[in-house]
Amino acid sequence: MATAQAQNAPSKTETLIPLEGLDPVMLSQGKEVQGDMKFSVKRGQFQYLFANAENKATFEKDPARYEIQLEGHCARMGPPTGGNPDLYAVYNGRIYIFGSEECQTLFKATPEKYLETPAPPKTPPTPEMVKLGQALIAKAVESLGGSKLDQLVSIERKDVKGSDAKTTLLLQFPDMLRQETVRPNFNLASVVTPAESFFVFNNRVNPMSDDNRIAIFKELNRELVVLLRARTRPDFNVAANSKTEGATAYVDVELSGFTTTLGIDPATGRVVSQTYHGRGPGAVLGDIAINYSDYRAVDGLSLPFKITATFDGQPFPALTATVETITLNGQIDASNFKKPKS
Repeated sequence: MATAQAQNAPSKTETLIPLEGLDPVMLSQGKEVQGDMKFSVKRGQFQYLFANAENKATFEKDPARYEIQLEGHCARMGPPTGGNPDLYAVYNGRIYIFGSEECQTLFKATPEKYLETPAPPKTPPTPEMVKLGQALIAKAVESLGGSKLDQLVSIERKDVKGSDAKTTLLLQFPDMLRQETVRPNFNLASVVTPAESFFVFNNRVNPMSDDNRIAIFKELNRELVVLLRARTRPDFNVAANSKTEGATAYVDVELSGFTTTLGIDPATGRVVSQTYHGRGPGAVLGDIAINYSDYRAVDGLSLPFKITATFDGQPFPALTATVETITLNGQIDASNFKKPKS
């Protein structure tokens, strides 16, 4: 999940001169030429300087090509981690910035590991594929608990990860959450409410940026309860996948910028797996696969208590967990969502 690291990013309301004042048109060509305040263009949070009027005009004709890429996020870590506008690198004629010198160094060595490559155009699913996908999702919902899933008011799940980490996910529907990770000498909580959002790191409170809040909710979509509850939303799109593997049927799901594939047992409706493209160890991009097992009855729902993850086929401890307890519609202490005093 998103961490406090992104809070080092400059405020989006603050206008900055990036790239140490270098001309971005020249920099994209591998030439470091100082810009002049007489020739400037403001794009988002950045005010770009140019060596001459010609370069300014070139930029204005195609700003997406010459401006800092990824909306100023760190090119190694990706959103929501912000970049330092004076820590830059040029790759394939595009300018990227970084959250740290380490990120800059690692990116320069193997940029292809960290940059999303455009996906080839997808063939639109046929009406039959959509209908089959909807039927499989309906069966998965029924297996999970049917109407009781939509009647959830809150869910609290406590997990064990590895030998020294314990995590707690507390959701109060529709729009309040608290995620907490506790390790020896380390405690990080992320809290999102309609009124405010913040981090608490070892008892120190930090504000949460819009980028972080968006990233947290996007990652939350991979939670089965959250994903399947969203099936009636207009931005929830589903279609059966042609992939076959034993008796498992596969369904592609798109939800608010999150794309994943669910593996469903068509006989029982049980979700056995989920696969999607994301960042793994060291922020490298690759294929994440999550397998669900040890389903248990919890107050009318059937939920997995064992979650095993891999990244590009290798064990991925960060997403592997054994569930200790799940509490549905329990009494929620309002202090969980209240910003503490530093």
